Amino acid sequence: MPPPDSPALSFAAAERNVRLFVAFRILFNARFYYPVFMVMFLDFGISVEAFALLNAIWAAAIVLLEVPSGALADLIGRRRLVVAGAALMVIEMAILVLVPVPSAWVLPALVANRILSGAAEAFISGADEALAFDSLAAAGRAADWPKVLERLMRAGGVVTIVCMVTGSLAYDPAPLDALVRGAGFAGGLSRAATFRLPIWLTLGSALGALAAAVAMREPPRSSPGHADPLATFRQTATTGRWIVARPLVLLVIVAGVLIDMPIRQVLVVSSEIYEQIGIPPSAFGLVSAAAALLGLALAGPLRWLALDASASRNGLLLAAVTLVGLAGTAAFVPVVGVVFVILLSTAMRMVTFLQSHYLNQLVDSGRRATVLSFRGLAVNVGYGAGCVVFAAATAAIGRVAGGDACFRIVVSLLPWAFLLACGAFYAWTRRLIPDPQPLARPGGFRSPPLTTA
Repeated sequence: MPPPDSPALSFAAAERNVRLFVAFRILFNARFYYPVFMVMFLDFGISVEAFALLNAIWAAAIVLLEVPSGALADLIGRRRLVVAGAALMVIEMAILVLVPVPSAWVLPALVANRILSGAAEAFISGADEALAFDSLAAAGRAADWPKVLERLMRAGGVVTIVCMVTGSLAYDPAPLDALVRGAGFAGGLSRAATFRLPIWLTLGSALGALAAAVAMREPPRSSPGHADPLATFRQTATTGRWIVARPLVLLVIVAGVLIDMPIRQVLVVSSEIYEQIGIPPSAFGLVSAAAALLGLALAGPLRWLALDASASRNGLLLAAVTLVGLAGTAAFVPVVGVVFVILLSTAMRMVTFLQSHYLNQLVDSGRRATVLSFRGLAVNVGYGAGCVVFAAATAAIGRVAGGDACFRIVVSLLPWAFLLACGAFYAWTRRLIPDPQPLARPGGFRSPPLTTA
């Protein structure tokens, strides 16, 4: 048997953590209710405005906990935060399973669900990725990170297809009732009887994510230590100053917010968009599966974009894809309009892949989870602000327009807002980085450092 510090054992330990990271990330994101997210929450008896505000609460929970949890992960170990996040996912799903409908408990339960869900996202954000990347770095395999992202995208695409199709079919009583009748039973299922089935399935994936998290091991660089609240605060403040002082890191984070913010607004309300363009609930999962299939096809090309194309070229491509997707979605073209939502889902996968590649090139091991948490913080501040604006615009326009017309008007404003934001971002980038050379370099920026600068 090789000695504990042998390269062979280090390679095996790194590969094990990478496999568990892929399994954990897939199971944590295997939300069977995503294709029916909005309509399922409305089935609990809440309004569209309440749904938007609940998601603002979700984002606020992430904003409050994102960076402190990332700093804590850097100080006491990433595995502990990943396990805690998985445990919170189990609890948040259990709440949705158990709350009686209708009852006075519904709104408090949904608020608790959103807070716990946001906390779970904050705890794992950055920590799981930092654990996996530093495992590779400890084995001298940091350059393999784009391959890991490609593997995650391919495996995640397959699981997403299964989850989305299964979730939408489980939510819709019609196919389930036909299945029950075909088996010789009485049938007569209603949406009240089936709308929580996707939640039960997600509870199962949460338990799987918890098992994967428990099985992870700390890489040498991030071995657990002890930290007091002041140490966590110092790590957060120091890393925040570090980001602001590094224009390339700041640029990558802000660019992610620019692309993510309008796309997430559309994807969160996508089930309502599908209903308005004539897509039946049983087909919602098929739409998500089609988006996942496209993601599978793009895994290889995305790795090529990360390794061979420049950051500026990839940014322009992302902005163009996002603008086309938003404009097409805002047209509410019957049935065919679903293609534009799929395009936006693809852009979301692209920005996640490329942001991870660029940030891990620019960030050292000692503050990796904290910086990745700042990335998550920025994204969710943008998302939370977008939810509040979306809810306020819906309420304001709703006073003079009907429900469906009001919703369509708000969605139609998104491409114009994105176009204005792109113009402001371009002007800011020219001032932040006067020399465009770093952004024109193929493959990104530089090899990732392994020690704190």
